[in-house]
Amino acid sequence: MALTPEPHGEPIMKTSLKIIAAAVLVVTHWQVHAQTAGTRLIRFGATQISPQVTSGDMTAPSFANTQTDVGKDTQFSGGITYMYTDNLSFDIPVALPFTHKLYGAGALAGSGQLGSVKALPFTIFGQYRFNQATSTFRPYLGLGITYAYFFDEQGSSALTATTNPGGTPTSLRVESKFALTPQLGFTFVLNEKWVLDTSFSKTLLKNRTSFSTGQTIDTTLDPISFSLSLGTRF
Repeated sequence: MALTPEPHGEPIMKTSLKIIAAAVLVVTHWQVHAQTAGTRLIRFGATQISPQVTSGDMTAPSFANTQTDVGKDTQFSGGITYMYTDNLSFDIPVALPFTHKLYGAGALAGSGQLGSVKALPFTIFGQYRFNQATSTFRPYLGLGITYAYFFDEQGSSALTATTNPGGTPTSLRVESKFALTPQLGFTFVLNEKWVLDTSFSKTLLKNRTSFSTGQTIDTTLDPISFSLSLGTRF
């Protein structure tokens, strides 16, 4: 009786099919569970904060229309997201302190840097995520409460020349305050391990800066934040 040899390609083909099937199951498992209720996402990337300044006038004694402007800064950032349900989540962003340079505006336009201040915003967001938990692309809307903490304020010689010419160096204190922060963003599944997260938010912030000379200036900061991050589930 003749024997029919087993095709050499069959075991290889079966092994390949098993590998492909396993890869599909891994990706499907990630997509199904990446943003379902009870899961957590951790991310890291960068955030830029750009104050949208509307300055009031410095109180007397000062030149008329003495105002201020605030520069932007970019820092390493990240955050943790907890999926409370398939669509509702809570998010806490974290970042290194931002350093913002203070400049003259109005009558002080062109006077150079008046000082600097470090900022560390503490925010907790409630978010609603659209589409199904298994979706690759999930846009979301958020609303947060932010405590904008300012510290390590530094005045320059230009500030002293403006507020106390010929006198002792002028120091300043920037008021820390609570504010609302609306947010818009999306999460995109890149592969079985990583997601891309990007968000845009605006903190509705007004505060006061006080100087050692007794003068003050009220400012609407309304900083815009843009974040871009890579994230993974844990």
